[in-house]
Amino acid sequence: MDLGGPRGRGSRAHGASLRAGPRGDGRRGRVRGRVTPARRGRAVGRTTTALLPLLLVMLVGGCVYYPTVEDVGGVRLLPEHGRVVRNGDGALFFVDINSTGMFEDAIVRVETPIAKRTQLLTQTGEPLTKITVPPTALMRLHPGGERVALSELTRELKAGEVVIVTLFLEKSGALGVVSTVE
Repeated sequence: MDLGGPRGRGSRAHGASLRAGPRGDGRRGRVRGRVTPARRGRAVGRTTTALLPLLLVMLVGGCVYYPTVEDVGGVRLLPEHGRVVRNGDGALFFVDINSTGMFEDAIVRVETPIAKRTQLLTQTGEPLTKITVPPTALMRLHPGGERVALSELTRELKAGEVVIVTLFLEKSGALGVVSTVE
């Protein structure tokens, strides 16, 4: 069925925005775009209405709050001044642990390649099952307080040597401490 071409003149002429054929080179089997004349005033209103939610999302998306470490909480531990002090046939391990988190943690175990056996000790030398690390504080393992004893050493330690001592914490997991031998 032949509908004929668009009429360009006369009383029965088609509007100026009606095309005679499809856009492009005509290889696609469908007509793209509007077949009827567009109403210019309404198209602008529709575009504005369609863009308004997008603009609101972009505006609200720009209002982002990035929390600080104190806001998030969690356990944040930073070991400082790790040292291994030779003590007869064994050694003692001391460290300063800076906790910046909002929750406490606990040292439950210690491992190092230089000792077959490690033990958490109190001030009086009694064994402990765990050493609590308080939140937002500096906790010290020192000679007059809680400390870690390293026994059954695998080799002789030399002053100035650097060893890694791994602390295993309840919440944070393994934490390696670079320590110098004194």
